[in-house]
Amino acid sequence: MSGQWEVVRGKNDKRSKLPVPKENNKQPDFKGKKSNILNGVRIEDVLPKSQVKNLYSGKPANKENKPHEKTKHIETKKPEKKSSKPLAEPPKPKPPKSIEAGLLSITTEEFNLIYNRSKNAFPDTPIVWLKELTQFLNQKIPIEIQDPVFSNKPLGYPLSVMPSNLKAIIEKAIKEAGKSNSQVYFDIALTSMVTDLSKGLPAIGYRFFLQYIALNEPKLVTENLSKHVSLRNSYQNRANVALSILWAVGHVGVNDFHCGLKVFEDLKLPLLEMKSYSKYIIKYLLELTSRDHKAPLTKDQYLLILDTIFSNKKNFPLELQKDLVQNIPKLNQLLLNNKRENFHGVVESLIKRLNQNTKAYQNCLCQVLVEIFTKDQTTLNAWNKIYARNLLSSAVLLKYLTRNSGNLKPALRNSLKDLLLSFSSINEELSGRKKKDEGLKEAIEAVKEAKEQKQTKPKSRGLCRAVLSSFIIAFSMTVLFEPFINLDRPKSDLCLFRLSGKVQQAALWVDSKLEQSIPDSYGQVKQVAEPYGVLSSDLVKIGINALETARGNWKGFINEKYPLAVASIDHYAPGLLDNTKEVLTRALQLSVHYYRTAVDYLKKEVFVGQLSPENIQRIVVGAYNTTSEKAVEYYHWVYQKVQTTIK
Repeated sequence: MSGQWEVVRGKNDKRSKLPVPKENNKQPDFKGKKSNILNGVRIEDVLPKSQVKNLYSGKPANKENKPHEKTKHIETKKPEKKSSKPLAEPPKPKPPKSIEAGLLSITTEEFNLIYNRSKNAFPDTPIVWLKELTQFLNQKIPIEIQDPVFSNKPLGYPLSVMPSNLKAIIEKAIKEAGKSNSQVYFDIALTSMVTDLSKGLPAIGYRFFLQYIALNEPKLVTENLSKHVSLRNSYQNRANVALSILWAVGHVGVNDFHCGLKVFEDLKLPLLEMKSYSKYIIKYLLELTSRDHKAPLTKDQYLLILDTIFSNKKNFPLELQKDLVQNIPKLNQLLLNNKRENFHGVVESLIKRLNQNTKAYQNCLCQVLVEIFTKDQTTLNAWNKIYARNLLSSAVLLKYLTRNSGNLKPALRNSLKDLLLSFSSINEELSGRKKKDEGLKEAIEAVKEAKEQKQTKPKSRGLCRAVLSSFIIAFSMTVLFEPFINLDRPKSDLCLFRLSGKVQQAALWVDSKLEQSIPDSYGQVKQVAEPYGVLSSDLVKIGINALETARGNWKGFINEKYPLAVASIDHYAPGLLDNTKEVLTRALQLSVHYYRTAVDYLKKEVFVGQLSPENIQRIVVGAYNTTSEKAVEYYHWVYQKVQTTIK
């Protein structure tokens, strides 16, 4: 032994407690001899990190720590259980049963507070204000809507039932947000409503804002119509969601006819053949065409509506077609009012469609063509140009004109004579060709019938003239014979003298107006006509005196001779006068009874539908308005001609 440390290699000392690197899972049994054996070598330099961790955190230590962790976990749970027992959930408020009830539960102060709070917190983000108000309404009215289009509610529902104070806050918020933000929020609200509906969440609040923006800013909504169409395509298999989209966007047509028609064409019409949407879409078109819009129609818009009315598509609601047909005269007027439209092109387009669709469709096109010809007779030249290429259509139009020749104006009838001569020469030229054109035979027959048609006045005018003449005669006879029937009535109470007094008052009023308007000219006319006026006044006085004399003589004759005549009749035919009186009284009573029965029958069975008093009144008012407009147009035309002549 040299007294120095020796290291023995190659042999494993079984008594050594130094862990071997290969035995990773074994732990050393000693604690105190580590520093002596390793001689300053650190364990971290010899063993891997995983074994070093096992040395400092062995299994016995883990076993000792586990119970402490369990006790700590139990101790933290116990106070939670104890604190949860005494707490009780507050009772939830009952949801409203209707939209009206939900709106009544909202106070103006509460709604205004939400608006002011969000506005103060986000002064530069108006969309946040609108979102906060919308979510507040959603929470206050958590109602599930069974009818997404409110078909049984009045127009404008549910915004129409909102209290004016709440509506004023919505109006203020949208107005302060500006048009651009309102347009952006319409898209956001529409998408959010669709998403919430698909999840079954309340979405009434969105409807108020969507409805208000669509009613007041329709053009902003239609600018992003392509986005709404894409959204509809995504949900068109879910009827309740898609109908909500159609309902929200469709409100643009209430105040803007062109925007409503664009929404109908792009958003709604593609769904017409689907059973879930067809009735609502046609109802929308009916409401759109029934409103009194002054916006003129273009040729394409007119044909779009007409093709839809007479559509034979699947699931088309035929019960609404009759109501749509009644609106066609209004559509014709809107087309004729379009001063920018080239009616020569309109005539060509309409004639080319005359051999298509049903008989009713053809009659509607013929009717509007006649109105165009009446308004502008130069459009007949457009028909003459395309006659040879549209023989079948021309034959249909000629037959219609032949059947309704009595309703045509004289100027148009005269123009048609020249046109028929041109058609005859074209037919002769086409007949000389080897290959006969389709419809040539029908066109030749139609031209022949139109030439042979007798230009007779319609019977209705003769009947009206006869009725008017009979009324005038009966009224004149009543006025003239009244003085001899009511002998005891004073002269001032007779109808003849009352009418003369009214005429005299009217003459004095006209005289005063003319003196104020054209004093010089009227003064000269008055001087010339004054002798004739004096003569007329003298003749009237002579007539009145003669009438009074005749009345006196007739009264004396009746007082003297009538009792003798009655006594003579009673002597030779006793009871004749009484029986006659009874028969006449009975006849009068029966006449009154049958008259009342006839009036009731006419009211209930005849004067309904188009002959109803309301419809007749609407037609009369429309005719009066049209006449007034034409009179004003004629006045301006005459004025322009006079000014042109003077210059």
